[in-house]
Amino acid sequence: MKTIFILLFAIFANAAYLANIVSVNGLEVKLNKNIKKGMSGIVLCPYQKQDIICARALSFGNNAKLFPYSNLKNDAFALPLVYPKKGDKIIFGKDYSRIVIIAPNQVEYLKLKNKFKNFTIIPVDVFAAFLKDKPTKKIFINFANKMDIGLYIFALDKLYFVDSHSFYVIVKEKFMKYKKFNLPFYCSYKFNLNMKNPINYYKKMLKGLND
Repeated sequence: MKTIFILLFAIFANAAYLANIVSVNGLEVKLNKNIKKGMSGIVLCPYQKQDIICARALSFGNNAKLFPYSNLKNDAFALPLVYPKKGDKIIFGKDYSRIVIIAPNQVEYLKLKNKFKNFTIIPVDVFAAFLKDKPTKKIFINFANKMDIGLYIFALDKLYFVDSHSFYVIVKEKFMKYKKFNLPFYCSYKFNLNMKNPINYYKKMLKGLND
């Protein structure tokens, strides 16, 4: 677990994961430093002497791709039209302190909840309340947008720390074997689902498993 804590605490300090845009080519930008592939971030653009969030970014090392930032969308207000440019800043892993734990059973969930008690843990029941069927990647991402979640922790054959917007595996660690897997994951709600292999079901959602 040491690797995980070193990475996450560095992110919270916003030290190694604050990058500047060196150049812009359409929806791709070059960064002034290498950022772990799969980490998502927010682009800060100057507007009327203040920095506003003007886009979301996804790192591919020394480069990043830009996407619309929809968390602040409100049809009642017109958002300023500002585009990322050279010199603008990107904060990667901004909300990594806000997590949701996807665990196979209550025992493993409580162990992980205690281990990450210094993090802001969004109760898994809040996410489960949004479900009517199997959770899909789209549902995970939409929920993360609503709740400003940075990471999903999937306790499967390994412990996968997954960026909630890109669904790239940022860190993976060994995890103790278990026998029981509540479907679709541990929560207080009861679901009648047919998931023959929940581990494979979730792993198919994840990117960068072999990185």
